[in-house]
Amino acid sequence: MKLEKIEKKVNALAENWVGRKHVPSIIRSLNAAFKRNIVCFSSERFEGEYFKDHNVIVNAHYCGRISNFIPEHIYIELHFPKRQKKVHLTKVSAKNLALKIIRAIHHEYRHKHQQQKRPLLLQKEYKPRPKQNKMKAMYYGNPDEIDAHAYETQAERIDINKLRTAHKIGWQDSEAIFMYRKTFRNQDPRVWKRFLKKVYKLNEKIQRIPEGTRNP
Repeated sequence: MKLEKIEKKVNALAENWVGRKHVPSIIRSLNAAFKRNIVCFSSERFEGEYFKDHNVIVNAHYCGRISNFIPEHIYIELHFPKRQKKVHLTKVSAKNLALKIIRAIHHEYRHKHQQQKRPLLLQKEYKPRPKQNKMKAMYYGNPDEIDAHAYETQAERIDINKLRTAHKIGWQDSEAIFMYRKTFRNQDPRVWKRFLKKVYKLNEKIQRIPEGTRNP
């Protein structure tokens, strides 16, 4: 599914999310917009703190075909604050949630393509450095994740000039770029540079760059 098509569907729904909304109604609207054998949505609740205008956590994964009863699909779970019976979304938080969902779908479609190219063939595991967070480094260091996280940055429409100073991009601009910088920039620069190279290449396709100004 093309990025523009995903954006059009989700952004149209997000216009109706502003205010105090029932969680089931949001999930129903998302499931109605996508075929369930392509993208499937559900909800959960979480306890804990959250940042202003970022009060919904989005988790997703690609599920390959298991049997005739369970076809391949992308499963997306929205986690809402447990203490709120209805979720309260401002214009900004609704926009942020829409972007997270768009990014997640785009990311998981990349995993779908990876699996189609080499079914059941796993990539080589990343070996964490001594001072790295082992679980995060193994996850983000996986070649498939480097590719998928770089791929999802296209949804954020980050100005190409800003990408040239990626070390200054915060998590609110791009969670993927922020996490790769935090996990690898000082600990394993090779992974950070490999990730950025993919980000530049993918974003160059959707932005026109004047000749002579490309980042070497």
